[in-house]
Amino acid sequence: MTHPNGLRVGIGLDVAAQSRNPRDAQKKFWRALVARFDTVVDFVTLEDGFARPDGDGLDAVLLANWLAASSGNIGIIPGAAVNFLEPFHLSTAVATLDFVSEGRAGFLAQHDDGSRAVHARQAIGALNGFPAAESAALRQDALDVVDVVRGLWDSWEDGAVIRDKESQRFLDGSKLHYINFKGSGFQVLGPSITPRPPQGQPVVAAAYRHGEDSSVASAADIVFLHPDRLDIADVIRTIGTADKNRVRAFVADVIIDTAPKSVDDYVAQIGELARSGIAGIRLALSDPAAQAAYVIDELIPALRARSSVGPVATGPLRGRFGLPAAGNRYTNAA
Repeated sequence: MTHPNGLRVGIGLDVAAQSRNPRDAQKKFWRALVARFDTVVDFVTLEDGFARPDGDGLDAVLLANWLAASSGNIGIIPGAAVNFLEPFHLSTAVATLDFVSEGRAGFLAQHDDGSRAVHARQAIGALNGFPAAESAALRQDALDVVDVVRGLWDSWEDGAVIRDKESQRFLDGSKLHYINFKGSGFQVLGPSITPRPPQGQPVVAAAYRHGEDSSVASAADIVFLHPDRLDIADVIRTIGTADKNRVRAFVADVIIDTAPKSVDDYVAQIGELARSGIAGIRLALSDPAAQAAYVIDELIPALRARSSVGPVATGPLRGRFGLPAAGNRYTNAA
């Protein structure tokens, strides 16, 4: 889907990039950086470096909750290594982020495979066959986690919290639901311990590269597309037909080089990408401390003046990407 108000623009950050610094220094760095982008872009993604052998940095979801309290407008989409985290706790953490940010939250479902999965298994150890080692099992596990997280967000209907002093009831128990998920790798009964988030369903994002299996991307609301050897228009058609009942926004990654190209080159590149049917772009920064000034002061003003990048959006993150208001599976089934 394209966006009628212009392309959304965001920043892609790797939390592990600061892993060699003390924890307090990392927190201060990310807070100062996100503050600079707060009123300049629509969203930021925080890739989690879970179990990287050279240093994994802060937990991206916990960092996002901390950053949200001091930000005012930017959408915050932290990454989570869904194959190696407990989905119940991931669900409540992202729901909390949606409350703290007042509806500006999402999460990036990082489907770790290959060497990343090996390092993760070494870091957490094996427990009765968990985590899985085979690619197909890891992929199914990622899909199951996304399903469970969404189910837990739905497990509290709107209006479940009643605070009825007369009956001395805080909750309407009829509006809480077991999700009773049983998969090949784990089971979750539910309901959540956190009320339904402000957006109902915070945005679920996934990244896709050329040659990868597209099943996790097909389950997402936002799909980040790496342009390397990728026919973006063709990928949009392919993933878009995987589940015609799901509305998705496709966002193209634009790699900002350490020695940036000219503004004219980036404007031309993004103009070409805009014709492929994307809803936005994500500017991926490898050295944000050095690149932030160029992006904020030169590149983004030029993109807004000379391309189809729209003004900074406000309001819930779902609405910024043109995603429909989230229904509730239990309310809809009543």
